[in-house]
Amino acid sequence: MSDGVSMPRDGMVASRRRRTPLSSLWLLAPAALLFLLAFLVPVGEVALWSLQGDAGLTAEHYREALGEGPYRTILFGTVQLAAGVAFACILAGYPAAYCLASCPPRRRTMLLLLILTPLWVSVLVRTFGWIVVLGREGLVNSMLIGAGLIDAPLQMLYSRGAVYIAMVQVLLPVAILVMFSSMTTINRSLLLASRILGATPWRGFLHVFLPLSAGGAVNAWMLTFVLALGFFITPALVGGPKENMIANIIATQITVTLDWGLGSALGVVLLVAGFLMVGAVALLFRRVTRLSGHGGTR
Repeated sequence: MSDGVSMPRDGMVASRRRRTPLSSLWLLAPAALLFLLAFLVPVGEVALWSLQGDAGLTAEHYREALGEGPYRTILFGTVQLAAGVAFACILAGYPAAYCLASCPPRRRTMLLLLILTPLWVSVLVRTFGWIVVLGREGLVNSMLIGAGLIDAPLQMLYSRGAVYIAMVQVLLPVAILVMFSSMTTINRSLLLASRILGATPWRGFLHVFLPLSAGGAVNAWMLTFVLALGFFITPALVGGPKENMIANIIATQITVTLDWGLGSALGVVLLVAGFLMVGAVALLFRRVTRLSGHGGTR
């Protein structure tokens, strides 16, 4: 009697277990719908605009964007600037993320609040702050003149260096938070095991902690790189006309010259360049970790 009751119950449990993975896919429906409506549809519309000309479909806008001329130079400069800014964020943010992951919880909360504070301020306001600091009568020049190190104000604004400084300051908290979240998943007993085996603290960090945290650093680089590709307010204010990024050119084509076809083509090219760069870095990191035997964070 009990066997006859238990068999159907076991079958129902097994059937429910088989249906669970399929039923859980419905949880992705809201995110998938939002991704479709907010990303794929607009990008598809922009791609269609980039192929439209006076006589129908044409690739003239892409030939102008990728051919010999200023647009290709500005595109390469944008990718180079974004990669450099992302790399600077990793170098400056890794020690801060390591400090956050190593300090006691109470102190960690206070430090996280300090790191998150700049994110509560508008990028435009922070950029204007750098204009005040780096201007000819700004804080830096006033301190240098007051200390007797220089006789005349230095021209620090409207240069590539000012763009680097301002963009790194804007994106640095993002890089720190990404690397910190990765470092918190690392089992610290591995460092203790390395000390027991005779490794110095530096060797333990270099051979244990650094390889395990490399995945978080790469993720932070990719995120900050993608965000830096789309910057246009900060370069326009502190870089001047000679330090335009491709986003500034796209904005000019759409709002000033009203050349929607060329602006859309530049936008599609920028999107593809970002995908290719991020994909290449991800494949390279996977290749390096596979060869070295390190699997990133756990």
